[in-house]
Amino acid sequence: MVNIKRIITAALLLCAVFAKGQDAPQRTVLWQANEDTILAHFVYGLAVTDKGTILALAEARISAKDDGAHHIALRRSTDGGNTFSPSKLLLISTNGQCWGNPTIVQDRKTKELFLFYALNHHNDSSQVFFMTSKDDGLTWSGATEITRLFDGSPHGWTFHLPGPGHGIQLKNNRLMVQVWHRRSISFVAAERKYGVNCIYSDDHGKTWKLGGDTPVGEFNESQIVEKKNGDVLMVARTITSQGGSFQARAISKDKGASWSSPIEYDKGLTGTVCDIGLTRYSLKPNILLVSQPAYPNKRRDLTIRLSRDEGKTWPVSKLLQEGSATYSDLAVLPDKSIICLYGHGGGTHMPDTVSLVRFSLQWLMDNSK
Repeated sequence: MVNIKRIITAALLLCAVFAKGQDAPQRTVLWQANEDTILAHFVYGLAVTDKGTILALAEARISAKDDGAHHIALRRSTDGGNTFSPSKLLLISTNGQCWGNPTIVQDRKTKELFLFYALNHHNDSSQVFFMTSKDDGLTWSGATEITRLFDGSPHGWTFHLPGPGHGIQLKNNRLMVQVWHRRSISFVAAERKYGVNCIYSDDHGKTWKLGGDTPVGEFNESQIVEKKNGDVLMVARTITSQGGSFQARAISKDKGASWSSPIEYDKGLTGTVCDIGLTRYSLKPNILLVSQPAYPNKRRDLTIRLSRDEGKTWPVSKLLQEGSATYSDLAVLPDKSIICLYGHGGGTHMPDTVSLVRFSLQWLMDNSK
């Protein structure tokens, strides 16, 4: 017998979901320039925990210089981004230290969070560390250094920075975090030998190992995502424009041990040289998302792009933030809302505002290109 009450309830739920999909994006300002003695917040990490808590991270820059004095700041939300805790400094620059590139990942089984970051020594060399949290980001452990993993690089790499953004956990439970490298800033750009590899853990973060290198010469800031077949897709910022794109991709068919060659420049992700956000929205349907300043040669017009073919093409495109826009990261909430953390305003390099925007897949699809 047909249950009329269930049919009516299901119809009402569908109407509610559809109505929610029509809502305009909801934006919350997390940080502004020159607040609490901080010049600007820049270079972001973003995660949604298993409990649905949003963790938004940024370098809290006392100095605008990439190797200047920086703290690392965190804001948390336990209500889907409607409200956030006050900004908390997880790392404090007490003697001009340059703490940078917060990059976060959570283990699904243990629920432990791993926050990777670097200590920048004048853009010539760096140290890489991580800290952990077992209470959804409320409290954090002391630092564990892992710089030794990069010793003996055949490329002469001395400078190592995680992410930025977030790492991933594969279906086989391997934790992976992307790290980019180069030689000292004293070398001209063509001689710095930029490249990326991933560190990984198969024991829930107890130990970490180093995977293989991407082709050397172009890749730096990157994001990774697992494909439906278990391969890992890396999309990375490059130092030169090839084929009209500053983004390129590589594939690992062995979970980070090696990467495809040569570099494939992504003509669907045209815009300007900048770090991007990348995340999987769902497996069924198969959807990947990217956030990227799409204006040619300027960090402007932050745009969300969608792929249904594992990043081969990006046919859906919609403007999220008009005007000046810089780095960004993406994540998906338990209710399938999408969130984007990004900097904007204040020019093409250093933002004066950092916002988190929540929007639906339906909004992205409505009237998009």
